[in-house]
Amino acid sequence: MSTARLLPPQRHRIGAGFQADGWREPLALLDPFIMVDHFRMSEPVFAPHPHAGFSAVTYLFDDSATGLVSRDSLGGEHAVPPGGLHWTLAGRGVMHDEFPAEAGREAHGLQIFVNLPADQKLRAPAVMRLAPERMPHRAGMGWRAVQVFGGRAELVLPSPVALSIVDIDAGAAFELDMADGEQGFAIVIHGHGQVEHMAGLPLSAGRALSLPEGGAARIVADGPLRLACFSGHPLREALVRHGPFAMSDEGQVVAALQRFQTGGMGRLSPRTTTRISDPKEPKQ
Repeated sequence: MSTARLLPPQRHRIGAGFQADGWREPLALLDPFIMVDHFRMSEPVFAPHPHAGFSAVTYLFDDSATGLVSRDSLGGEHAVPPGGLHWTLAGRGVMHDEFPAEAGREAHGLQIFVNLPADQKLRAPAVMRLAPERMPHRAGMGWRAVQVFGGRAELVLPSPVALSIVDIDAGAAFELDMADGEQGFAIVIHGHGQVEHMAGLPLSAGRALSLPEGGAARIVADGPLRLACFSGHPLREALVRHGPFAMSDEGQVVAALQRFQTGGMGRLSPRTTTRISDPKEPKQ
């Protein structure tokens, strides 16, 4: 069986308003996740754009200086507060846009693309939301965790995936375990630490630790350490990506392009004024 390893980030920027550490490869180790960006965004950088074949998920850290506004061609315009979750299940296709709620202030979070199983890629699009006060919490000796999705979190997801945000005190340890049939990875958001008994795997901000199916690692914090811990059941299905589409084969990609070009994913005009709906209740 393979062992734990570090996954290097791909750093990228869009103008002065968006910067991120991103993980896209190797896809086999991220599966069922397609991409994760640890981002900071201080101004609108994305025009309305399509998604199809996966879920586009945004989580904002509790230290985010502002929230986000998420708009879609389903008619939604939603506030994503610091600590909140917004899940756009694109399915057969939806138009989407996201930008900071307050101009000039920095939104800090995770942008996550979660693959949909082959038999769900053409399902109707939908939006789910979860306010931070609705997320389950747990704690141990010197650590605290928020279950953003999966586990005991209340959203009903299209496949078994999970994200927890774990804060570890200096000198404390946290056991990161993958269940049978699950693999995952932990992104260091801030701080420094080490994997016990693995001297060649030092942990610092911008690094990600990959764990194989059924794998485990004991992480010891040198100082205050925050981790974003992902896990899920690998789909191991054919995946053809073309820009914002992630489909099972080329025929589905061509069909998605046709839906987009003919308005089958709906319409979303560039933003003008913002009317934000109440983010407190989750929608499914």
